Amino acid sequence: MERLRRSFRESFRRRKDHVPESSKPHQWQSDEAAVRAGTCNFYVKYLGCVEVYESRGMPVCEEALKVLRNSRRRPVKGVLHISGDGLRVVEEDTKGLIVDQTIEKVSFCAPDRNHEKGFSYICRDGTTRRWMCHGFLASKDSGERLSHAVGCAFAVCLERKQKRDKECSVTMNFDTSNSTFTRSGSFRAAPLTERIQDPQEYRPAGNTSYLFS
Repeated sequence: MERLRRSFRESFRRRKDHVPESSKPHQWQSDEAAVRAGTCNFYVKYLGCVEVYESRGMPVCEEALKVLRNSRRRPVKGVLHISGDGLRVVEEDTKGLIVDQTIEKVSFCAPDRNHEKGFSYICRDGTTRRWMCHGFLASKDSGERLSHAVGCAFAVCLERKQKRDKECSVTMNFDTSNSTFTRSGSFRAAPLTERIQDPQEYRPAGNTSYLFS
């Protein structure tokens, strides 16, 4: 019982002493510069991916991370590379490529409010068209910092796209209060059948409302 009490006290002390990433703008600025230079990377444990039925939302990501953490699959130690082109995860030991994700297909990313190291993003699978959530545990940093870096990557990608196409229907929103970013609209013109099947993906960017919990 005494051990349990001590554990509660230590947990409370850690939360009290915790300094949120939002109070470290110097780190965030350096991350943004690294993303633009293509040199941004973080050591992570890749938990795998699981299908989700919404394209965005912190509760969706957190529930997916919970499922992945409780699965019997062994996390893979790797390095997450973040740039304006995409997200790549390279296995730390073998240097093999585990994840190669184009940034355009990422619709949402967020840190885990229940786990400081947790981070995940939702993307559209190119083959099955299913929404998949990929989960990570940061090894040395926080999930909040990783989420911010991915938000920077999408901003870079969007800037490039808007230079090529001034009528781009994609917008992004970064919420500094919880370090989430949301992509709205599509990078390509979709036929009417796809718009009917997935109105959430192809809804006009100007009529977007953002929901955060």
